[in-house]
Order: sequence, then structure tokens, then C-alpha cells
Amino acid sequence: MKDRLGDLRVFTKDSEEDDFYSNVDEKELDHQAVVFDEECIIDQVFKEVQSIRQDIALLRMDVERLGVQNTRFLTSGESIYGRLQELEKQSKGLEEKHGGSSALVRIVHSQYVSVTRAFHNVMTQYNRAEMAQREFCKTRIQRQVSIMGRQVSGNQIEEMIETGKWNVFTENLVPDGRSSRLALAEIEKRHKELLDLEGRIQEIHDLFLQMALLVEEQGCILENIEANVCSTQNHLGKARTQFKKAVKCKRKNPCKKMFCCCFPSLNR
Repeated sequence: MKDRLGDLRVFTKDSEEDDFYSNVDEKELDHQAVVFDEECIIDQVFKEVQSIRQDIALLRMDVERLGVQNTRFLTSGESIYGRLQELEKQSKGLEEKHGGSSALVRIVHSQYVSVTRAFHNVMTQYNRAEMAQREFCKTRIQRQVSIMGRQVSGNQIEEMIETGKWNVFTENLVPDGRSSRLALAEIEKRHKELLDLEGRIQEIHDLFLQMALLVEEQGCILENIEANVCSTQNHLGKARTQFKKAVKCKRKNPCKKMFCCCFPSLNR
């Protein structure tokens, strides 16, 4: 049975996220007998995680192209969230079967935590992009209304968004020139865009809250994994330092070995 630590390191190296949580103590893997079916489980998890990461990358592209292809964001987001839930169930099932200290369980769970964090980051980026676009629309409306000779505050626009009474803006605005007509057309365009944004924000709101709660629940788990990884790295670092000192000391004292060889009775 070959050690899967190498595959894990190659996989996490190609990830776009900082997945140091996926590191597994090589010594632990060497001391645990990982049976054939466990290797199949790890391969299956790696394939699923890689597939989820590809879908997350597509979502990130949608965020960057906000306003062009964002209609698919909710559908894709809900699909990924469902797959993450299935991965979580699998992780918990393996933990009940093999125990929390199992190398297999640690590998699967670290991959689940890592890809969940990546998805949460994309969701956060999307929310920020939507809110930035919302503020842009509000600013444009204020500017165009001022061109037509009327001042409107941000709070008034927020009130109109909540009540839907946009006719208050336009009923007393009379386009009496080319610039005014262009301003009115811009107001109507931004109004429609704001309505679309509000609809998308409401649709994605529940999913965003679910992901926020999920990541919050994983907070302690993430800290524990990070602490374990840091502890392992510290121990390895100390071991390397001590080894280097031993080698250096041995090189500085070659006569000691010769002395022991010449007087073997001293070693008894």
C-alpha cells in the first residue's frame, strides 16, 4: 500500500487557496495501515474536491464579470453548497467508523475544510461586488437627478428601493433638452439595474448566511488544524537543527572516532 502523502502535497500545491490545513504528518501515515478501500476513498475525495474547485473558479470568473454572466451564480452556488454538504456527511461518517485520529479521516476532513473556505471566500467576493455595484448605481442616479435640477440624498434612494415608489423621482422631472433626456434615460437604466441587483442580493442572501454559519462552526476546527500543522513544523524544524548540530560536531571531532577504534576496551 503506497503512502498517499505525496499525492496530497501535489494536489494542495496546485490549489489557488492557501491550503496548509491539508498537510498530514508523514510519520503518522507511516505508522497506520491504510487498507485498499481507504485508498479508493481518498482518490474519490481528491477527484470531488478538484471538481468543486473548478466550479468555484468558474464562480470567481462570474464575480469578475459581474453584470454579464451573474445569472448563473445562484444556481451554481447552490449546487456547490449541496456537494459540500455531501462531503461533510462523508467526513463525519468516516470519523465515526475509523476515529478522529485516523490518517484517512484527517485527509478527508482537511480537504473538506479547505474547499469550504475557498467557496466562502468566493461568496464574500460576490457579495462585495454586488454591494459595490449597488452603490455605483445609487451614485449615478443622484448625479443624473442633479443634472435635471433636483437634489436627492442617499437615504431617499434607499427608501425608494425599499418601498418601490420610484415615480417620486421622475414625476416632477421634465426633460427639457438633450442633456436632460439623457439624464432621465440614465436614471431609468440605473433604476432597472438596481431592481435586478436587489433581486439577486435577496436570492443569494440565504445561501450566504448558510456559508457564514458553516465557516463560523469550523472556526475552532480550523484553529486546531493550524495549531497541529504549526506544531509539526516546529518539531521538524527543531529536529533538523539538532541533526545539523550533531553532524557539525561529528565533523569537528574526527579524532574521537579514531581514539575509540584504537582502544576498543574503552567502549565496553
